[in-house]
Amino acid sequence: MRRFNSAKGFSLMELMIGVFLSTLLLSGIIQLLAGSVSAYRLQLEQSRLEESASYALDVLNSHISQAGFRPEPWENQSELAALTGESINGGSLAGDQLGLQRWSRQNCYGNENPVLDGSGQPAYYLLQLRFAVKSDKNLSMTCRYGPDASLLQTQVNNFGLVENVESMQVVYARDSDGDHVADSWVTAQAWQQEGSVLAVKVALLLFTNRAVAPANGATITLLDETLNVPADGYLRKVRLLTATIQGRLK
Repeated sequence: MRRFNSAKGFSLMELMIGVFLSTLLLSGIIQLLAGSVSAYRLQLEQSRLEESASYALDVLNSHISQAGFRPEPWENQSELAALTGESINGGSLAGDQLGLQRWSRQNCYGNENPVLDGSGQPAYYLLQLRFAVKSDKNLSMTCRYGPDASLLQTQVNNFGLVENVESMQVVYARDSDGDHVADSWVTAQAWQQEGSVLAVKVALLLFTNRAVAPANGATITLLDETLNVPADGYLRKVRLLTATIQGRLK
């Protein structure tokens, strides 16, 4: 007698349900992975943004605090202005320009001056710096070094310190009555005497390398300016620095 196997395969309906459930599960896994990748990219861009901002502010703080330094202030010699005429209120999206100067034994590269003074030490030369945001969205630095203001040589020209800086705004703490306490914040050159400026406040607007945020426009107040940023999906961050001019020794 012939026996027939009574086992049956999957019906068409069961196969369709299986395919549907598999597709649903795969879709969930893909969405989960996509969300994880997006979160990782956001975290990475935020980390890079914070690192760039911290580096830029560290450099600015160092040079602002040393501005106006002269090696022997007790001697009868003319005072050195900490802020140069290159400190300009920009009035544009790129923002303002900051000009600083001091006497230094080290040149723009941080190397000691090969010219020696009477005591055999590296001689003090004048070092001038200019910080500005250029059209390529870099915070740039120009540095000149020489025996005096008439003999300066440009050693660093528009060197990009930090990328992805949209704007830099600068205001200055002015002491109007000579009591060594700042009375107001003013824009560049809005002081009668440069020596009345006690501190500098800098605001930087930085943005990420790629679009990682919802594409929403925004209005950002950056010290004395209000900026309208486009809905481009780039994450933006404002960082502030207030640095006293400690290089002036009275």
